[in-house]
This record gives sequence, C-alpha cells and structure tokens, in this order.
Amino acid sequence: MKNKLFCLCFLLLLCSCTKSPELATGPGDAKTEDSEFPKIDMAAELAKLDTMLKADTPSVAAAHDNFLRALDMLEADKIIFAELFYKRALANEPTSHFLLSELIKTLLKQKRRDKTGEAFALLKLAVQTPKATADNFLDIARLYKENGNLDSAEVYYRKATDKMSENYSVLYEYAQLLEFLLRDSENPKGDLELKRLGIELKRIYDILLAVLDYPQTILEKQLFIYHMTDTPDSVTANLLGEAFKANGIAYAKYGFWQAEILSSLKKYNEANEILLTIFFMHPSKEFTSRIALRIANNYELMDSVTVAVIWLERLLAQEPENHIAMNNLGYILIDRDVDAKRGLSLVEKALTYSPAERSYLDSKAWGLYKTGKYKEALEILEKLEADGMDDKELWLHLAKVCEALELHERAKGYMAKIRE
Repeated sequence: MKNKLFCLCFLLLLCSCTKSPELATGPGDAKTEDSEFPKIDMAAELAKLDTMLKADTPSVAAAHDNFLRALDMLEADKIIFAELFYKRALANEPTSHFLLSELIKTLLKQKRRDKTGEAFALLKLAVQTPKATADNFLDIARLYKENGNLDSAEVYYRKATDKMSENYSVLYEYAQLLEFLLRDSENPKGDLELKRLGIELKRIYDILLAVLDYPQTILEKQLFIYHMTDTPDSVTANLLGEAFKANGIAYAKYGFWQAEILSSLKKYNEANEILLTIFFMHPSKEFTSRIALRIANNYELMDSVTVAVIWLERLLAQEPENHIAMNNLGYILIDRDVDAKRGLSLVEKALTYSPAERSYLDSKAWGLYKTGKYKEALEILEKLEADGMDDKELWLHLAKVCEALELHERAKGYMAKIRE
C-alpha cells in the first residue's frame, strides 16, 4: 500500500485481532463480554476485511458503518469491540484524522500498557500531520511525561495549550510541568534555557491569574518569576493592582506593594490614590501606620508640604511614641525651613528610641546645620561617613556643612560624589 497511515492501521488491526485473547472470541468462549451480544465469527470477519484490503478498495460507506458500530459499543461499555470497529473504520478510510484520533482515545481508555504503547505509536504519527488536534498534542504530552521524557512533554504541552488556551485545567497542568523543569536539580539547565522556561511559565500564569481572580499561591509564584526574569517594575505594579482590584481589602498588602513601586517610579499621585483607599478600609492599626507614613512622604515629594505635615501630626497624635513619624516630621520641618528648632527637638526625641539609627542621626546633623551649629553637624556627618554610610543625601549635607565652614575643596569633593 502506498498510504503509510493505511499500512500502519492494517498492521495494528491484524496484531490486535490475532494476538489478543480478549478479541479471539467465538461461540461458547467464556471471555465474551455479554451473552446477549450477537456472536461474531471473527475468522470470517477478518477474512472479509483481508480480502477488501488486498483488493485496495477502501469504502467510505463501510468506514461510516463501522464508526457507528464503534459508538454503539462505547455506549454499551464494550470498549474492546469499539476498538475493533474503529480499526475497521480507519482501514476503510485511512486518511481520516478524526477516526485516527477516536481510535487513539479508545486505546487510552483501556489503561493497559500494551494499548497505551499502541496509542503512543499512533500519536507520534498523528501529531506530525497538519490536522493534528489539541487532544493529540495533550495525549502525547501526558504520555511523554509519564515516561519521564519531560523535554518532549513540554514541547507538546505548549502546542496543546496554544490550541486550547481557555482550558484552564490543562494550562495549570502545563504550568506545573514548567515549575518542575525550572527546579529540576538532576537535570541542570543553562541560563538561557532557564530564562526561556521562566518566560513561558510567566505567560501561562498571566493567563491563569486573570481568569481565576488572582489566587494567592499562583500570584506569589508569578511575583517571584517576575523578579527572576527582570520584569519591569511597571509590569509588576500592574499585576499587583489587578490582584488588589479583583480581591479588595483582602489583598491590601498587594495594593501597598503596588503603591511602593509606583512611588519608586515617582508616580506619587497614583500611589497615594491606592494608599488612601487602603487607609480608610483596612482594620489593622499597624498597617495603617505604615500607609500614613508613605502617604505623607509622597505628599512631601510632590512639594505638598502642608498636607504631609498634617498627616504626620495626625499620626503622632494617635501614636505618640511612633519615632519614625517623629523623625520624618522633624526632618520636613528642618529641611523645608518650616520650624527647624521644633524639627530638631522631634528628631532628638526619636533618637531616644533608636540612638544608632543612621537616618535619625543625619536628620539631627541637618537640624544642627539649619540652626547654625556647623561644627557639631560636621562631627556627626563625618562619623556617619566613617561608619560606611553611602548616600547622596549624606554627601549633600556634608557639602553644605563644609561650604558653611569654608572647607571649599572638601565641599567640591562631596558634590562630585553626588554626580558620580
């Protein structure tokens, strides 16, 4: 026969019918599945089929008739006979990808090693044709996975999900395989391959997250992948925002993270819109304190100094021992020349709670500078520098103090460090 598929099906049919004891049935055979089922003279049936095949005269009508009989057998839960009729149908219409796929399904349903092997051989043929279906790709992917050939499994899972992007259980199944490949220490992969797998997993999780309302387990995994694949902060912020929007206050921490990223991107107004929403909804006092501090900081960075001061004054009224708020308010009063003396007093009070905090010491030095105590300010700043503090704001403060003390060369040096 010239048709490879036709030859293969014929060989499979002969092997199955002559070697399988379950198909070698006849009158009085104890293995007949149902005594009410009409007895089949298998020898006569195979002789007819053999004659037809040798004559090379496949019949579409015969294929259709055997297909219908196969369906009847499936409905009656006579799967072995269904397999036989599917093989006969395919022998009569060997180019039918539909019949090939149905035969494969019937073989896999039997969950027998020999039948699975037979299905696997047919699947290898099926997936190479232009008519290959999503089920073909999925079935062979699962068989490759069961046999431990995970690289081939990944290839066919990807092909399957490309054709069935709305089958979310299959997408999740594929995602689990990708996760395993990424952490498979027994088969180490190069950086490029790990990056490719990470990008592919990220793509699948993006689909799942949107339709499943951002379940926390997948969201956390996706955030980790975003971090590992150097995903832009703006994309991460968008993901966190969608998760917060879908789940409300239960996902407040993700909304807060989104606001933190937006603040780092200098989108202070957008960040505060999110923070204000959380602030007036969230029941946790500790969490709202963090939010209030960030809101005040964003307002200060937007030059809305009065609003920033109001937020910090309000926070201190509610939490008189909040030394972070003390320092932040004190620094604003000092830096913005609102009330340097009161600001310095607030910073010194904050230092009683945390004497070694570098940011508080820097605030104090800046307060001393603003109140004309340049030498005392320089002494604190030099100590911070000697202790390894590396910050542009520190260099600016040192430059200003050195300039006030007419240490012009040192001042120029610090300004140069800022520009580096």
